[in-house]
Amino acid sequence: METVVLNNEMQLSYPDGFHVMSEEELSKMTFYGEAPGWCISDPERHIDLSVSWKKTNGLFAKILNTREIAKNMEAQIRKPMGQYGYRLDSFLEKELGGRRADGYLYAYEVQGTGMAGESLYLKNRNTFYYIHCYFRDALRDASLPVLDEIFGTVNWK
Repeated sequence: METVVLNNEMQLSYPDGFHVMSEEELSKMTFYGEAPGWCISDPERHIDLSVSWKKTNGLFAKILNTREIAKNMEAQIRKPMGQYGYRLDSFLEKELGGRRADGYLYAYEVQGTGMAGESLYLKNRNTFYYIHCYFRDALRDASLPVLDEIFGTVNWK
């Protein structure tokens, strides 16, 4: 297991087989609102996980909640992802290091390959974290436990 601290406050560990994505790999990714971000990939398991974060002022952090953010973000991707056969599987709630994360699980197709994703949004003080995971839909039953293992390691500094 490797451990990383993101934004000087979110600590998580990830299992062997994952590597931190190179600049070349990252150039193909887009982070929400050009926020800082970090990504890992396990090419054998076909899993990518990205975390980005954005600090807000105290008022916005108090007003916004992660459930509303998850519903808004899902609505924003639904239309452009429609061309890829996007389908929402479910909204979900998880706990990451004692913080509530809201998100959704979905599926789509790229170049004939069934893909799936899990997107989570959580708040720690005045910072919002955006976590996006991508994996092959055919490997969903094997991929989700790996992601849950990673999420189970989250701690806050």
